[in-house]
Amino acid sequence: MKKVLIFGAAGRVGLDLAKSLLRYHIDVSVADLIEEKHLAEKMARVTVDLRISNCDITSRIKVYGGIDVLDEGQVTQLLVKEKPDIVVNYAIPFTWDATKQLPNYNRVSAAGLGAFAAVQVLAPKIIAQAIAASEIDAKFIVGNLPDITVPIIYGLQKHQRLALPIAGAGNVGLIEAGLKHTIAIERQLKVKDLSLSLVAHHVHWVAPREPGYPNDAPFLFRVIYQGSDITDELGDLRELMNRSIVNCYEAGAGFSSTTALLAAQLVLSLLDEEGKVHSLHVPAPNGLPGGYPVTVKDGTIDIDLPSQWQPNEAVELMRQAHQRDGIDKIEDDGSIHFNLQSVTILKKEIGMSLPEIVIPSDLETVAKEQIRLAQIATKII
Repeated sequence: MKKVLIFGAAGRVGLDLAKSLLRYHIDVSVADLIEEKHLAEKMARVTVDLRISNCDITSRIKVYGGIDVLDEGQVTQLLVKEKPDIVVNYAIPFTWDATKQLPNYNRVSAAGLGAFAAVQVLAPKIIAQAIAASEIDAKFIVGNLPDITVPIIYGLQKHQRLALPIAGAGNVGLIEAGLKHTIAIERQLKVKDLSLSLVAHHVHWVAPREPGYPNDAPFLFRVIYQGSDITDELGDLRELMNRSIVNCYEAGAGFSSTTALLAAQLVLSLLDEEGKVHSLHVPAPNGLPGGYPVTVKDGTIDIDLPSQWQPNEAVELMRQAHQRDGIDKIEDDGSIHFNLQSVTILKKEIGMSLPEIVIPSDLETVAKEQIRLAQIATKII
């Protein structure tokens, strides 16, 4: 049986992902920083829920508590022991939910999630190092702001040995699902007859939901219904996308269950050894910025754009979308150039001195300082 190792498994997405994979008889190893007894209780509840729903669980479940994803040695030992086919990370040292506790959150939000890219990339970077050090043959899926963090990791490989993530999960997939549902409901069409191609960034997902975000990032969108292109009939596409996101996903983190389903869909597609072609929407396929329609076959991912869209055009639009989320650019060596506006906001609002440029050798230092200051600001420590 195939095995998936999930870091950050005690969180909302991690638990829902484990539940989805167990339904499909995938062996699951779950790891989290919380103590093992507590994590085992959470997984027991997941298993009980599945049995109540008459799911015949044949998978093996292993639980590892007290696992710090920032401890490369600890992560490497676990990888060597488990030898998973796929590694998925949803662990992060400091969450955006915690940042929302700030009384001045509305102003901090305007800096963009990308302004915390150093924090977001730290855990997947260390896991990528550990996978490489363990020499296991595992595909790596990143859940931490993948539109931005995965391209950074691809740049960092110039400096150190890393296992490159194959893709992320969520973001563009969340938008695509919401759009398909909204179009079907509003136009009284059958969802199964709709085919969407969407090139979009997580900033498109965040802009209608969070304060302070500019809502003008570029994207590409095309809709086919029963073989005919109906895109021009849909009116203002940005307004349609905003409406779909707001109407399909309530405020807060309730969408985590949908993210988990999208992650499970990607995992199952990658594990399929029968030669079937799976069509999905995923962020950062093979290190690209932003999210794209893709095909998955025999464990590989390829972007799948309509013939009128050029790959270099789509990638450039996603790089421009970075700029609406706190990042001017990501260099080929993984260096991050932050927007001056974002730097100014973090300094003024929470006393965080974010360098305008973070080079690879400074990444971990900057990340840990951001974590420390954000924890102080939210009174976590």
